[in-house]
Amino acid sequence: MDVVAVAPPPLDPYVPAGTAWAIAGALAERGDEVRVLYPQGGPGAPPPVGVTPTPVSLTLRRPGAAVEPAEFAALAGRRVRPDVTWVVRDPSGLGPLGLSGGRRRDAFLVSFVRDFGLLAYDRERSGQPPVGFAGRLDAWRDRRAVRRLERAALAEPAALFSDDPEVAKAVSGEYGIDPRLLRPTLPPVPHLPSAPPKPEARGALGIPTDVPVVAALTSSDDTGAAEADQAREAFRRIRALFPGVRLVVVGAPAPTEAGVVDAPSRDAATLSLALASADVALVTPARPGFSPAAVLAMVAGLPTIVGTAVRLPTPPGESVRAAESDDPGDLASALAELLADPAAAREQGGRGTEYARSFLPERVVEQIESAKHAGPL
Repeated sequence: MDVVAVAPPPLDPYVPAGTAWAIAGALAERGDEVRVLYPQGGPGAPPPVGVTPTPVSLTLRRPGAAVEPAEFAALAGRRVRPDVTWVVRDPSGLGPLGLSGGRRRDAFLVSFVRDFGLLAYDRERSGQPPVGFAGRLDAWRDRRAVRRLERAALAEPAALFSDDPEVAKAVSGEYGIDPRLLRPTLPPVPHLPSAPPKPEARGALGIPTDVPVVAALTSSDDTGAAEADQAREAFRRIRALFPGVRLVVVGAPAPTEAGVVDAPSRDAATLSLALASADVALVTPARPGFSPAAVLAMVAGLPTIVGTAVRLPTPPGESVRAAESDDPGDLASALAELLADPAAAREQGGRGTEYARSFLPERVVEQIESAKHAGPL
């Protein structure tokens, strides 16, 4: 199996480019020989066990140009092994890999449509209108090239998957793709490294073993500080009710404050340790969207409180506790109810673990296998 990714294995498991590496790890776990082709340059985390990272050196003819991803696609396609059986491209991106001829023509190519490239191009340049006739001409040429290369990338695979119905609808309408070809899927959330038992995890964070612990998982460097402040305010409101309670803030620096434990890194090991130490998880991103953090907390078996910005692609029902609002008072009420009723918290944690199974990378691999056996639509 060869996987084509757009970045090295990410340090931050929330980064969208990590889905390709999560799929590669699931393929390797079932015994396949897996390589991941990605652009050379930049630091990265260790690859999943059993996966061979293969950086592709890329000399750009037009650095920073909108069509830059297509240059990498062509080079990566030439590096695909002649005896490979599957090629997974995530995301589908711009430009074909060029696998239709030669000894690689029998490879089963599947691509994941994570975004609508033409719309993303328009969105990025909406605030930078071209200047003068030459600028407008260059912008028109670039947009035409993006459209042509995205169409070519989407026409090449034997199967396409999309985890966003709106993206699938937009892509189908723009390029005339049979909607049935865009098979629905869920975003794979990577496995975290194994964590020590709860007493050892708490010891590593300097937390007593006999107190309740809340893990607040921030979503990005841009909004992490604001999310941490919101979690700390909710935490302050429950401290008097639960003697010794601790709040572990993950992914953003937290000012020194009684009961607050600072775990500012957002790497997989830190997340794993924080979740292993906790009794309840709090996920309140500042921006609407899918939240890998909520899924990771549920996979860890924690009852999980989510803010109003969390978007999960399938209805979670009672698998999560949805706060009535993002007001710290409402978040504090939800925290207090779960910490005060361990039996109810365990029940919700069990439901969450079952719900989160749908996001495991292994499920995506099963879908690819089914698509291969089903053949083209």
